[in-house]
Amino acid sequence: MIETTDTAAILARARSIIARERAGLEALEREIGEEVTRAISLIMMARGRLVVTGIGKSGHIGRKLAATFASTGTPSFFVHAGEAAHGDLGMITPEDVVLAISNSGASKELTAVTDYCHGQAIPVIAITMKPASRLGKAANVVLRMPEVEEVCPINLAPTTSAMMMLALGHVLAVILMEARGFGDIDFAQFHPGGRLGMQLTTVGRFLEEHAGTPPFVAPDAGIDQVIATFAETGMGCVAVVTPASSALEGLITEGDLRRAYAPDLFDKRAADIMTRAPLTVETGTLIRQTVDLMKARRIAHLVVVENGRALNILHMKDLMQHGYA
Repeated sequence: MIETTDTAAILARARSIIARERAGLEALEREIGEEVTRAISLIMMARGRLVVTGIGKSGHIGRKLAATFASTGTPSFFVHAGEAAHGDLGMITPEDVVLAISNSGASKELTAVTDYCHGQAIPVIAITMKPASRLGKAANVVLRMPEVEEVCPINLAPTTSAMMMLALGHVLAVILMEARGFGDIDFAQFHPGGRLGMQLTTVGRFLEEHAGTPPFVAPDAGIDQVIATFAETGMGCVAVVTPASSALEGLITEGDLRRAYAPDLFDKRAADIMTRAPLTVETGTLIRQTVDLMKARRIAHLVVVENGRALNILHMKDLMQHGYA
């Protein structure tokens, strides 16, 4: 028994537990075989969804994996094996593929699922330690986990085996992502909420929700108008835009104004003091990529363009104010 106040003993035990779980994953890495390719092919060829099922701790892991699949481009949902025989089998269609998870492969509740799948010619992929089990024999593909001891001190609670189940599920999910070409934009569509969703929002969407009046002046605008636009918007810069075409001609920053200061400053026009060909960003660019660009270039603002037309100016302070940076 470990004393809960013995920090050294607790840390040593924690490290040994992690090391044993890592050993389980290393055994899985060594023993994984071509059955993974067969499982991926079955899922990719399915016209329906990937239905994940299990019971107990395996069911909890299955529910998590179904959520991972669904959010990374593989339509998926979870069916509790205990509820399957009471009507939930109707959720599984002949166009689906079933991923059944059971450490022992002997869970009686899964029999109803595999029998139904056999009758409907629905492919079954099993994750189990026991290929010769009832589940293993019923499956079209078996992803076998190596038989290693649980880190649980009584070798009963699913611990190491749970890590291996998750790892195999993640193997499938990640390879499927890569096979489908699932990228940032796809991920953003499924994750519009929270910090993650904010980072994966596009510049165009941000402007729709938060942009004010564009700080634009015409190329022939007088310096007094340029200064007035600075004051009205508080943006710290103005874009020089041709009104008829919305073509971006240049950008004037506070630094440009200071450098242009001379007795004849007010005799000049916006086009005379602007910086030509300023850095721009397209409306379809992700906020995360935009923030990275601004940090890398050490700039506080970018002109937003779409199809060659200037739309507005994006400022780092606005991104920070709304929690995007």
